[in-house]
Amino acid sequence: MESNPGCQVNSLVKITPYGWQAALIDCQAKEVAGVSAVCLESGLFTEVVPAECTVLVCWSEKVALTKIEELAKAAKSHVSVNQSRLVEIPVTYNGQDLAEVAQLTGLSINEVIELHSGTIFEATFAGFAPGFMYCTGLPDILKLPRRLTPRINVPAGSLAIADSYTAIYPLNSPGGWHLLGTTLSKMFDMHASQPSLLLPGDQVKFLPVQT
Repeated sequence: MESNPGCQVNSLVKITPYGWQAALIDCQAKEVAGVSAVCLESGLFTEVVPAECTVLVCWSEKVALTKIEELAKAAKSHVSVNQSRLVEIPVTYNGQDLAEVAQLTGLSINEVIELHSGTIFEATFAGFAPGFMYCTGLPDILKLPRRLTPRINVPAGSLAIADSYTAIYPLNSPGGWHLLGTTLSKMFDMHASQPSLLLPGDQVKFLPVQT
């Protein structure tokens, strides 16, 4: 996508008009959670959509870019707070693709499990489905492209990896990621006060469950 003239906030953040009622805030991945939190708390926006290195803000009443600049600068104080929560998710490493992942990486199945469960990931942004949180920090040796043939139905609670991410499918859906295991943890509950189990900025650790 071509870049448009934007408002340079500092070395970490750039704000670009995005149509008539939105703006795209480009920032470092470590600042996404803080920027999102401050924008939500401001009450100025109808939508705040975090991605890996951007935050899209939408409004019904015009918001000046200078105001968004102030919010982005204020976000720095939120970064350390949002990144301090550690969420531990019990996982049974029984995925359909576990043996194939081991073969593709040259590791044993136990080494794949130890490497994945021994990593602390960061929940970076949500997408694809409600509660589907893209988590970064996947060790390089486990970075595999998506499957050539996606599955028509991946069960809810499936733990998977693809490219540089790991995530858990929150509901039954098609999917092309490599399945490593399953969890009973509910990733999304629309009736809960916090519908998504994971929020951007959370630290995530998967705990192997013995079967």
